[in-house]
Amino acid sequence: MQAFQVAPRRYVPHVSVTTPALSRATLGSPTISRSIILGVCIVVIFVILFKFFGDVPYEYYRNYGPAEVIAPKEDNNDRPQPGYFKAQPEWNFDVPPSAKGWKGYAKVPRNRDVIVLTASDGGGHNGAIPNVVERVLEDRKAYCEKHGYTNMYINTGRYDIGKSHRTWSKIPAVAEAFYQYPNAEWVWLIDTDIVIMNSEYDLVQEILAPESVKKGILTDFPILDGVIEKNPTNVTTPSEYRVEDVDILVTQDHQSVNTGSIFFRRTAFTRYLLEIMTDTKLMDPAIARAEQDALKHLMLEHQLVRNHVGLYPMRKFDAYANGDDWMGYRDGDLLVHFAGCWTGGKCAMWFDEYWAKRDHKEVWKPVKGEPFKGELNRHWQQPPPSY
Repeated sequence: MQAFQVAPRRYVPHVSVTTPALSRATLGSPTISRSIILGVCIVVIFVILFKFFGDVPYEYYRNYGPAEVIAPKEDNNDRPQPGYFKAQPEWNFDVPPSAKGWKGYAKVPRNRDVIVLTASDGGGHNGAIPNVVERVLEDRKAYCEKHGYTNMYINTGRYDIGKSHRTWSKIPAVAEAFYQYPNAEWVWLIDTDIVIMNSEYDLVQEILAPESVKKGILTDFPILDGVIEKNPTNVTTPSEYRVEDVDILVTQDHQSVNTGSIFFRRTAFTRYLLEIMTDTKLMDPAIARAEQDALKHLMLEHQLVRNHVGLYPMRKFDAYANGDDWMGYRDGDLLVHFAGCWTGGKCAMWFDEYWAKRDHKEVWKPVKGEPFKGELNRHWQQPPPSY
């Protein structure tokens, strides 16, 4: 027993003396010290990254990868859809987590995430303009290449929209554009009877950037339903907007909204609006102005829609070939729209005239300071907003 008790007394002092010496030697190693410092630095970096970017969804990084290239899905222009457009996968485009709620987001889009969409079957009144589809597509291709936008053409003849007016086929084209390009943030839908007059015009800086959206939008402005002198609505746009909530940009002429040139942002509200716009009641063939009357109806009836649809002066991005300083094309404007050109058979004549003047530098159609006419002028007790 005594021999057994002596051994632990010798062993315990031995351990207590040598262990601190070994620890000091180990900690004093330059290699170990550097490893500890490196580990601390890595932890600090992760803490900082999490603090600033922890609430950003994964899709943000995926969408903005520096070398990422996502090819669009196969072009289906030559194949008719197998059934009604709402039953097709192209109708159900996705939205990022940051845009799934009613409260939206606001950021400056990358140029390549802006789609310039031409959606047409080549028919209608525009058929009076020789080779109109080929001409505008070539022009828009050059414009997109200049600025880095994504140019897209969809043959709307492939959509089954029942007995509704053929202009309704532009709506599933918007959904398909978002479906085909999953990173696209904005779709600019423009009719074929439109000529881009100013190829230097920057869509992002002049229209789509949050500050530009805020600057150009018409607040507390009457929403029209036909000629206002005969049919005032007493409904106006909001007195102020949250720029994060503005998902649709559209203009209004002397009668109502015009969808010949219109911007859609990839959000839950846009997905919802396309869905309710295409309710079969609103797509009734008896409704004269088709999708334009549907959008007008929803704006007049629903405050939620008015909160998300921004109304803009015509010349901002939908100037007409004829009109005063409020609606008619003036030097430096982005484009000219030949709406109503079929009256009197002027489509081909107007198109050729303006086509020859693209990017003109000389004074041709200057602002004349004409008064904005009608009841709308009495409501808006100041000159049309500058832009």
